Amino acid sequence: MADLYANFEALRKANVYQTDYNIRFGMRNSKITFFAIHGGGIEAGSSELAIYSAGTEHSYYCFEGFKASNNTDLHITSTNFDEPNGLAVVSQGHYLVSYHGYSSSTKNTKIGGLDLALKKLIQNELIAAGYTCEIEPDDSSITGQEPDNIVNIGRRGMGVQLEISTAQRNAFFGTNTRAQRMATINDEFKNYVACVMRALDKYVQ
Repeated sequence: MADLYANFEALRKANVYQTDYNIRFGMRNSKITFFAIHGGGIEAGSSELAIYSAGTEHSYYCFEGFKASNNTDLHITSTNFDEPNGLAVVSQGHYLVSYHGYSSSTKNTKIGGLDLALKKLIQNELIAAGYTCEIEPDDSSITGQEPDNIVNIGRRGMGVQLEISTAQRNAFFGTNTRAQRMATINDEFKNYVACVMRALDKYVQ
């Protein structure tokens, strides 16, 4: 389904900041940036993954749906996402990981982006920890390999996009609501993030 808004300016004109949507970010002295451009109620759980992964050391950015319903109306596809703070944060990063969600009742992660080596390292770590995942084929609609995809606009021109299924994201939280997600993260959530961090530790120069 096509996005309701072609870009951030169109979304901004039709919605109220901190009522319909929210923006959170932090710039740290790190080469690593985690982000979720479909956070909050758009692709539930992606904000929490980005913020938890960043901790106090790495940079992060989240664009979040705050509407009571129909948050998917706030979805701007990754190749068109142009919110200025998001572009500023992500473009300064060297090693980028973007958290997303896709609809599926099976636990799985589809790994995309142009950073081929980091994709493989993350896949290996997730599989070793018991998670189901695969590297998305080049012809997939969510392969994340477009040069203008926000995950690939950093200083190295490449990043990793993690598309996490509904079932897997649901399994990360005791209570999967915007108010309670971060307070009810569980070991499955923490172990997943640990896999991503181990891959980055092996990769980042």
